[in-house]
Amino acid sequence: MSTAAEATAALYAGYFHEAHAAMRTVVSGLSPALLDWKPGEETNSIAALIAHTLDSERALTAIVAGVTLPRDREAAFRVSALDAETLEAMIDAAEREVDGFLGGLTQDRLDAPIERPMRTASGAFWLLHAAVHSREHIGQATLTRQLAEQATAPGQAT
Repeated sequence: MSTAAEATAALYAGYFHEAHAAMRTVVSGLSPALLDWKPGEETNSIAALIAHTLDSERALTAIVAGVTLPRDREAAFRVSALDAETLEAMIDAAEREVDGFLGGLTQDRLDAPIERPMRTASGAFWLLHAAVHSREHIGQATLTRQLAEQATAPGQAT
């Protein structure tokens, strides 16, 4: 790994670690019922948002590292009845896996055009996309937690 690639990998590893800490905070202490709660039709639960985000991080960092993983994108949106500890274990496992992919980065992979279904862009672009996408869904999950707690508080309609 070149010096620039090492610096990039370290930067993104730190960013993903912060994102994973935020995910752990979102799921901490919630029951499976609250983790599965949805604010309305055509929305996602906290569990689904976390599962999808982790799956996406793994897939995108793997592709940038030159590794192709089997992926069923829609499966993440079907998760249910997971408890906070299971989601935290999933976060921990994804963090280790993402760290491994980042550890294999080379400048060639960061510069290389990588074809995805919607566009072709550099590996550096796909790392940035993974990081931004992660934070977007952490924000959604945080808001969903706030709404779930308000909607299920004593005296509130569910």
